[in-house]
Amino acid sequence: MLGRDTLWRQGDVLTDEVARELGLVEPKDSKNRVIVISHDCDLPNEGEEFVEVIVCEIASSPDPKFVNARNPRCLHLLFSDGTDQSLCLDLRFSGRSRVEKRKLSKFRMGDPSFKLADNQKRALKQWLAARYGRPAFPNAFENRLRKLIGKKTVEKKIEKILEPESRNLVGLFFDLGEGRNNELVAGDPYLLSILVVYDAIEGGSTVRKAAEKVAGDLIKLFHSVYGTPEASDEIALENCQAVADTSITLSDLRKVDQWRLEYISLSEDPTGDFLPAGGIG
Repeated sequence: MLGRDTLWRQGDVLTDEVARELGLVEPKDSKNRVIVISHDCDLPNEGEEFVEVIVCEIASSPDPKFVNARNPRCLHLLFSDGTDQSLCLDLRFSGRSRVEKRKLSKFRMGDPSFKLADNQKRALKQWLAARYGRPAFPNAFENRLRKLIGKKTVEKKIEKILEPESRNLVGLFFDLGEGRNNELVAGDPYLLSILVVYDAIEGGSTVRKAAEKVAGDLIKLFHSVYGTPEASDEIALENCQAVADTSITLSDLRKVDQWRLEYISLSEDPTGDFLPAGGIG
């Protein structure tokens, strides 16, 4: 079994030889790698008999839609070998597997040539958490967001607004007020406020302007589709504003939930570990 002095850590990559010996990849497989995803505290814990891993593929280059835990089903993770070379691995939850600790304990550590930077390990943690921790909005609210405008849903139109600016944003947070946990009937509108959160420290004025543009475009979209707040009977967007991450309080976060698209959601890589991959509260 793995002891308290084990060198194995979450995010470690198994060497090809170890992965083959454990039966996780084919004998002559060169496209797959295996990453440890069990939490650091679980690896030496005697109550845990297995180590969770993900068998993933090498990607030619990182896709912006899949970096920084933006997509709950796929993650592009960047490893460095300590030089200018980097390797992108494509992680998908369908590739999860388990290894008995007693078998892994025969091997001292992961492949030392694969180095995971702190921000990449944070992205891995947030991606794993987002799988089960992302909020579920009321079905009635989500159905209204899927309203067709021409050939596209409102969700898709939001995606189009977010996509060119997603690199500059920390997250998009929805406040449904008293409708947060309620399935409202037809004619009873959800009262919505949106916070477009940007990184004030790293981004500066450029990122602030990008977030303000997103907020303005969202207001135009919602008002054109659902009407102004006083007239809407589906989703009444009462407020939408760009907000610096440094100005958000814990009280604010307890009221909101992070909204995510399957194909283009927002950055999960803030300057600290405070903002979670999902709602708080």
